[in-house]
Amino acid sequence: MPLTQDFLFYLLLSVIISGIFISGVTMLSERLGSRLGGMVSNLPSTLLVSLLFIGITQGADFAAEATGTVPLGMILSTLFLFSFLLLLSKGLLLAIVGSLVVWLAIALFSSLFQDVGRQVWTILYFFVAIGCWLLAEKKLKIPSVGRTSRPYSGLQILIRALFAGSVVGAAVLLARGGSAFWTGIFATFPAVMLSSMVILTLSAGPGFAKGLGKIMLLASTNIVVYGYLAGIFFPKTGIWWGTLMAFAVSALWVFLLKPLFDKSL
Repeated sequence: MPLTQDFLFYLLLSVIISGIFISGVTMLSERLGSRLGGMVSNLPSTLLVSLLFIGITQGADFAAEATGTVPLGMILSTLFLFSFLLLLSKGLLLAIVGSLVVWLAIALFSSLFQDVGRQVWTILYFFVAIGCWLLAEKKLKIPSVGRTSRPYSGLQILIRALFAGSVVGAAVLLARGGSAFWTGIFATFPAVMLSSMVILTLSAGPGFAKGLGKIMLLASTNIVVYGYLAGIFFPKTGIWWGTLMAFAVSALWVFLLKPLFDKSL
């Protein structure tokens, strides 16, 4: 489809809003400590803004269709994050490259199974998420850590905003091509996870990054909840009300998980 002036305006707006929103959320997470910070930073952000602007530019029905691969996308993101946590002790660069290779390889492999339904991916996702969290908690014994007060540099904030915004922009642009499968995959690309892990490793140390990442492994289940509800609400209530209601329920889901996180290492 041609890139109209209106579409380019919304594309640019999605990049700017997502960059500001996502960088702000991740900055807040560092101040809250790894338990609460991991919960807050993993509330729907990349997916929320992506689907919102996809709905604005492509319609609520297409945005709802794109949520079908959200569980698969979150399987990729969870395995990405777990790989990052495993490799971080061997160096930040290896953790970045290795985890991205894992994400890309599984994404390409999963494209062979585009006929698999949401229910199968959802069941598989919860097995992967719970399994990775238990391994991080019981096997790797990654401890949670407290707050950190180290300030972000202006460059770090700018890089985070540009990176997160570019991911959302890519998802909105991809939706223009009509591929609901790849739109859902890119809408769940671990932009927040990657930017959080890299910047927190550099600013607060690997220990804090691992502690927050461990919580994100299980807290990210709320993103699947958000995607499922968005797929239901968008065609019925419209993109704006659907976004609000799906986000409210996903936030409640994370709140209900808090007692579990409070008991973690």
